[in-house]
Amino acid sequence: MKRLNLFIFLMFCSFGLFLVSTQQQANAAAVDKQTQTQLHDYLKSHHINGVILVNGKGSQAVTIANNETTNKKQIVKANRLFPTASLQKIVTGTAIYQLTQKKQLGWDTSLNTYFPQIDGSEDITIRELMNHTSGLVNNDRPAVPLKGQKQQIAYMLEHMRNDHVHTWDYQDVDYELLAAIISKQSHSSYNAYIHRNFAKPLHLHQIKDFSEVAKKEVPQPMDPAVDWYQVTVTTSSDFGAGNLFISPNNYWKFIYNYVLRDSKMITEFYQESQKQEVAYFGGVYFDGDIIRANGSIPGYNACVIANYKTKKMIMFFSNNIDYLTLKTVSDDLMHNYMGA
Repeated sequence: MKRLNLFIFLMFCSFGLFLVSTQQQANAAAVDKQTQTQLHDYLKSHHINGVILVNGKGSQAVTIANNETTNKKQIVKANRLFPTASLQKIVTGTAIYQLTQKKQLGWDTSLNTYFPQIDGSEDITIRELMNHTSGLVNNDRPAVPLKGQKQQIAYMLEHMRNDHVHTWDYQDVDYELLAAIISKQSHSSYNAYIHRNFAKPLHLHQIKDFSEVAKKEVPQPMDPAVDWYQVTVTTSSDFGAGNLFISPNNYWKFIYNYVLRDSKMITEFYQESQKQEVAYFGGVYFDGDIIRANGSIPGYNACVIANYKTKKMIMFFSNNIDYLTLKTVSDDLMHNYMGA
């Protein structure tokens, strides 16, 4: 009997050690000082004004900054608002996934359910909006900033067209429609849904709609050809795909907690991404164990790259490079830092 009790005791001890080991492996290892120095040298040698975020202790991020200006209005900081641009598509995609889990809609749900007035809506599904194969196109920009969700949706519906070709075509309008669907399905505004389901639970206090953002809260672009008015026009028309401003630190918290920690969502997104020519779904590209995304509007560029199995992640935000440079930086970080 004593032997049996001892065996049971040892089994519980082993299980306890397993749980501790599992918890320790739940977060990626903190990035060493040498790597941090190398990343800073990369920013400096390429004359990039911006910040890089990498894994610190636990789920926290370490900030690596380089300033190419002494103008405080242009300095990028990890706790300062930054335009999300297309990095917001991950937020919208995650919200749609939540609604599928609540059985409120599915990947095969027709766009016709929500917007029957759209040409060919009966032949477009949520899945096709999530993977950019809807055939819908809209590259127009308003002359002045749009005011409020109602005007944003009205502008989108007025200026889109349907090519009726269900092949890969990266279009913001897909995620603008998904944002509008989130609003209709949740019986609240899109922004309210994001705040209620993401910002409030994670205590994200540095997230605002473009209409709430004051110029002084955001690092101003170093490109003299880009002014704040142009930024507001662009972000106002990217409803669900770039209307939000989030600090790099808050964006890190969102991705780490709502994306990397949701293995079920990642698995489903991965499986859906493999069904088409371009491995993309829910706002991210898949490359083996890596998810990645770029965000770009005039004057601002950013990217996120993460290993969804190890939770190793790197984010980059800058206001003095163009989109082509962003693509180069993103590839460099993926291959040299992530080793992919």
